[in-house]
Amino acid sequence: MYLPELPALKNSRRQMRVFGGLNETFGCTEAEYAADRNFSSRDFPALSTRTPRRRLRAQTGADGMYHLNGFLLISGGGLTYTPDSGEDPVVRSGVLSAGKKKLVGIGTKILIFPDKMAFDTADGTLRALGASWSSSESVEMAPCDAEGKVYTVSSWGTEEPEEPEDGEVFLKVVTPSSPWNADGTLEVYSSSLERWTAVSLDYCKISATGIGADFAVWDTVTVEGTAAAAAGVCDDLDGEKVLYDAGEDWLMVRITPGGEHFYGRLLQTGTSAVWNSLDGKSSLTYTTDKPLGCERQVPDLDYLTECDNRVWGCASGENVIYACKLGDPTNWFSYRNTAADSYAVTVGSDGDFTGAATCMGYVLFFKENTLHKVCGSKPSDFQLSSLRCRGVAKHAAESLCVISETLYYLSPEGVMAWDGSLPVKVSGVLDASGLAGAERAAAGWLDGRYYLYLQWADRARLLVYDTERGLWHEEDPGASGQLELLSSGRQLYLWDGAALWAAGPAREEDAVLAGGEGEAETEIPFELVSGEMGLDESEDKYLSHLVLRLDAQPGAQLTVWGSCDGGRWEKWASAAARNEKEKLRIPLTPRRHDTMRLRLTGTGQLTLRSLSRTFAPAKGGL
Repeated sequence: MYLPELPALKNSRRQMRVFGGLNETFGCTEAEYAADRNFSSRDFPALSTRTPRRRLRAQTGADGMYHLNGFLLISGGGLTYTPDSGEDPVVRSGVLSAGKKKLVGIGTKILIFPDKMAFDTADGTLRALGASWSSSESVEMAPCDAEGKVYTVSSWGTEEPEEPEDGEVFLKVVTPSSPWNADGTLEVYSSSLERWTAVSLDYCKISATGIGADFAVWDTVTVEGTAAAAAGVCDDLDGEKVLYDAGEDWLMVRITPGGEHFYGRLLQTGTSAVWNSLDGKSSLTYTTDKPLGCERQVPDLDYLTECDNRVWGCASGENVIYACKLGDPTNWFSYRNTAADSYAVTVGSDGDFTGAATCMGYVLFFKENTLHKVCGSKPSDFQLSSLRCRGVAKHAAESLCVISETLYYLSPEGVMAWDGSLPVKVSGVLDASGLAGAERAAAGWLDGRYYLYLQWADRARLLVYDTERGLWHEEDPGASGQLELLSSGRQLYLWDGAALWAAGPAREEDAVLAGGEGEAETEIPFELVSGEMGLDESEDKYLSHLVLRLDAQPGAQLTVWGSCDGGRWEKWASAAARNEKEKLRIPLTPRRHDTMRLRLTGTGQLTLRSLSRTFAPAKGGL
């Protein structure tokens, strides 16, 4: 009797040792994850839970954070600056207004907007960027020479005196009926030269108690409320003027001689003014609409960045880009036709500005659908070019972050990367609905990873993009629903509404901020949902056996769940590492299925090294 020989059913085995990242699209593969929490690619190609954050100190508020030679934190109208050198912190209370701040560094100074203040990290001082002076007390305005000297005339006429004394001042007039007109010439006699020398009074000295205390030489100030034009002294004393010299109680500006009462002194008190001739024998009275005032103006700016020793900025509701004077963030309207001048340009694109950044030597200003790029080294060769592209989304100015010479930001269509040419979308594997409509977006970076925090009214999420490997992961943003991020270059700081945390391992700045008392997280909850397994196999095979190999740190707990053919989640296995590091081997034998998904949940630190899969034929053949 002969029996038919049946073909043997052969199993096949495959091992997965390279794990991808988060993929929320329909094309999620079995090596990627449809959802994950608190995993990272730090041990790529293996998959590990994220590094434990370290709690530095309790912190109830944070209106702004910045790192420049130390850590600056603004909260509740005060600021605290902790130098990296380990020196005692600088604390200032009640010096700022309440609310969120925009911060940018230049040199040793950190500029604080909208307060328009500058904190100097070198000496710990806080000063206003702008300055103003106004008083109802007496202010004297008198024409002077380039050295600031004010003259008193001993005599005047159409011809010089025949026997003058050395240093005698004489006003040679053209029209005797109007002797103080600007067409006259002021002359000083020199006995050594035996001749008269003409003196040009091209400047005006403004003198009053404390008028120059907050101003400096070469500042550009706006002078208004003078009676100079009404008194016929000159027509251009009011307006934007450059300070050619300044002292505690006086300022010197340049003027154009003109008017029938040029050669005289004007004493203004509030809205009334008295003009006296240079010989003191004639006087006239005038009135003005308001008292005299001087102001060094700073524009209202919503978005700030620094490039080539200038601070650049723009306001969301104004189509103007500003740049401060070279190396001087206190002067924004200095136009002296030099390479150090301030700069301003109006753009023609529609919509509000949404952000500003510096990358690859360019100054970049964004709108939701436009990128404005400024290049050049001085105002005379600054060039503005505009590009219609996917710009920064509204409320996402804080998402701008430069990592490895590439600028990353959140646009209305997803996360973009700009390297000097055109923006490229890098969030194609993420669900667009999970990025759109965020009420706030903020970002930071550490070790080549881009941390993007998104906040809505009812939820929040923290996405992490590995810029070197192109992998996305998601981390826990904290229970408070709010998060502030700050990158110092060596560390990433996070404020979760209650405490200040460090995302990386112990660094020098951490020890300073924590005072040696920082504590690391001990139990980190994690979750991972794999993509569909079995889609790449033929219909006559199924996954009959799985083996997970993991490295687990002490205290780690793991539960493995499975879902076959889209069914409910079933608990398949659990494991734990008690008191020492363990290598876990978890065998799984699921029921027969077409497709399957895995779900890993637990707490602690672990690394998924490999996933071995055994495929068995669903039926034999003759």
